[in-house]
Amino acid sequence: MSVFELGSLRFAVEHRSVGDDGGPTVRVRAPAKGDRELLRFDCFERGAHFHVDPSGADAITPLAAHVDAIAWCLSELRRDLAGYLERAGYALPESPARDALDATLARVEAEMRNPPIDFDDLDVAALRESPGEKWALYPADVLPAWVADMDLPVAAPIRRVLRRSVDRSYLGYPVNPRPQDLPTLFAARARERYGWKLRPGRVEVITDVVQGIYVALQQFAQRGEGVVFQTPIYPPFFDAVRETQRRAVESPLVAGAAGYEIDFDELRASLDPGTRILLLSHPHNPTGRVFTRSELEALAELAVERDLLIVSDEIHADLVFSGHTHIPIATLGPEVEQRTLTLMSASKAFNSAGLRCAVAACGSDALARRFNELPRHTRGGINALGLAATDAAWRHAQPWLDRALRHLEANRDFAAAFLAERLPQVRCFPPEATYLAWLDCRALGLSPSPYEFFLEHARVALSDGRRFGKTGEGFVRLNFATSRAILTDALERMARAVDARA
Repeated sequence: MSVFELGSLRFAVEHRSVGDDGGPTVRVRAPAKGDRELLRFDCFERGAHFHVDPSGADAITPLAAHVDAIAWCLSELRRDLAGYLERAGYALPESPARDALDATLARVEAEMRNPPIDFDDLDVAALRESPGEKWALYPADVLPAWVADMDLPVAAPIRRVLRRSVDRSYLGYPVNPRPQDLPTLFAARARERYGWKLRPGRVEVITDVVQGIYVALQQFAQRGEGVVFQTPIYPPFFDAVRETQRRAVESPLVAGAAGYEIDFDELRASLDPGTRILLLSHPHNPTGRVFTRSELEALAELAVERDLLIVSDEIHADLVFSGHTHIPIATLGPEVEQRTLTLMSASKAFNSAGLRCAVAACGSDALARRFNELPRHTRGGINALGLAATDAAWRHAQPWLDRALRHLEANRDFAAAFLAERLPQVRCFPPEATYLAWLDCRALGLSPSPYEFFLEHARVALSDGRRFGKTGEGFVRLNFATSRAILTDALERMARAVDARA
């Protein structure tokens, strides 16, 4: 139970199971009256109701089935807390200041919407029942640690809104021609988290980040023109360039003392007059780098000098670990913003990729017009459940993400320590963001490749480094977004396989 004080009142939040029903409860108590319970709001999934003076008369009022009980409860407490307390026979000594009431109820709401969760309580048998490709692609004796899906349970606010949408048959067409609330919500989140003053009218809702890359290449470059990016790189970068018949210009990252770095001399030399787009992965997938302000400023300076459009895939922006800060490249100044298309989504951080919803933030009206010259219906419709889930994630699920990040960072540190002790020939810079570790296995000389070796001899499925470009030869990518037990099992299998070969 979590307790929040406000003047003469105490708000206590707990998460309850009552028969086949349950959900969050908030109790309003008066410590000066022997901690008497004055009000109780049971925001259950099906039988939501509230009590007035449950220790005495216990007047119970059910809520309509279609009501979002949590939202209704908090709205009523904001609107008329004193009135509800009077009905319970209690007069407030003094009314709380509006700012204090709002701040307390915001904390109450966050706790109500985000129950405690144990990310280590994962059932492998249950995960294997998933129809998603991560667990379904390989045989049952293989542990999957490859595609960028987390095994972690989806945040309660997302699960709640999806259940409510299905139960209420809210599966019709979303608002056309574009959902108005999501761009506004994204702009508010961007300002709060990054200081990014973004106009909602320049935010386009799209199916996913990869779709945004394809649209950008088609709209902002001609066939045969160059698209430059840092390798190793997320495989759809290669796919998008090839399938749109643009030209890939690879600029390999180099291993420095503490992580992978951009070789700016090589990058500058790789550019030719026919290069039109800088396609940026930031934070970088697969290396986990969070580029610093100075690195981003150098990239932006080069883009201005060479008149490059920046298409920045920032889908991992919410997965940055302590000691590092994500800086959207579009925030470096008006001249940079005007040539930047930023692609973001809640899907990676909140584990909802299958719901297909993302945003494309255009740095100018001209970019927005050009992006939308490809008709929306050509891109396909927008998923109503994806919109609802994204709204719930950005509006209510940050406490879940904060907990998930602590779990992921602990897993990252555990994997780094394990590799140093048991597989010291495997080189890995602990990622600064993402839940993906880029493992350099070249010193092991695994044949025919590290991916195939670990799949055959360890029964662990990793991402094949060769799919990330020529610089990925001899590498694999490890997904550590799982329970500590599953991660330990995967690493132990890998270490035993290497030991047995020796």
